[in-house]
Amino acid sequence: MSDERSIKRRRTKVEKRANDSTDIQPMALEPAFHYFITAKIGEGIRDRTRDDYSNTWRYFTGWLAEENYDVTYVHEITTEICRTYIHYVTVEAPRYKGHKYIQTDQGKGLSAATINMRIRGLKVAFNFWYREGFVRKNPMDNIRCQKVDEDKIKSFTDEQVEALLGACDQRSYVGFRDYVFQWTLLDTAMRMNELLSLKPEDIDIKTRSVTLAARFNKNRRVRIIPLSAETVKLLMELIDENRIHFPHAEKVFLSCYGDEVQDTQMNKRLKYYGDITGVGKEIRSTAHTWRHTAARNYILNGGDPYTLMRLLGHSSINMTRRYVQMTADDVRIKHDQFSPVKKFRTRLR
Repeated sequence: MSDERSIKRRRTKVEKRANDSTDIQPMALEPAFHYFITAKIGEGIRDRTRDDYSNTWRYFTGWLAEENYDVTYVHEITTEICRTYIHYVTVEAPRYKGHKYIQTDQGKGLSAATINMRIRGLKVAFNFWYREGFVRKNPMDNIRCQKVDEDKIKSFTDEQVEALLGACDQRSYVGFRDYVFQWTLLDTAMRMNELLSLKPEDIDIKTRSVTLAARFNKNRRVRIIPLSAETVKLLMELIDENRIHFPHAEKVFLSCYGDEVQDTQMNKRLKYYGDITGVGKEIRSTAHTWRHTAARNYILNGGDPYTLMRLLGHSSINMTRRYVQMTADDVRIKHDQFSPVKKFRTRLR
């Protein structure tokens, strides 16, 4: 018998070796995307997100066909192909290609925001296919989103706000509806789809507030938005008009025929007021610009950023900070009001 005691040694770990024929399940491009989007719908994604994924994949596979890439299965798409595509949309892709109304040459190279949306969409899709065993690795793993200049976000000046509101002919139904719509955007900082989804029963006159259902909010949470007395009065006046002319209508903001107003229709109306006032030459006249204007003025009037974050429906203060872009004049005026030297200057004198 040996004097040495036996020792149980750890076995050396052997890495699993990839096998080109058995380590993945080959899946053709279109069936793979159909499987992906079906799974995402099952997870409860919004219609807008579904459309974004579909458009991203359509643009990408369209480019593959135009460039004659011999790609049949999703696992054949490499990082090199993806980087070449990102370079194409950054430098060479025609802007507004295939647009229904814009046919003139608008230059080449898409915006960083559009490119980033496509990068994120492809990342999500390939991550899904990697987990399902359709690809060996995500070719988008090392591709980062482009940097976006956050300081480009602008808001209306006081003079522009007065011009846009004053351009609404309140003697007509549509003009009054547009006035109430813009006024409510300024008071509440609501999103376009949130305000267009508003029903009379969503408005609580006693508490002067609007209750937005979770399905209309990006973060899927119920949101209660306070209203000023002037806004409640205008909304109730519009609702009374609707009941007279369109007694069976369910929404607050309606077309002149009593139909629900779509976001494309209202965007055209907002652009119209920007055009006739000249404001549109200086800044985009959109619901999003009204939202930024409301956020900026809330802070300038003494509101705190954390309450504003709740009003805007943001999940982080960083996103709210992007909405509050102060001008040089804003900073100067606040500095004159709150500079620490004012206290010491008075004492020394």
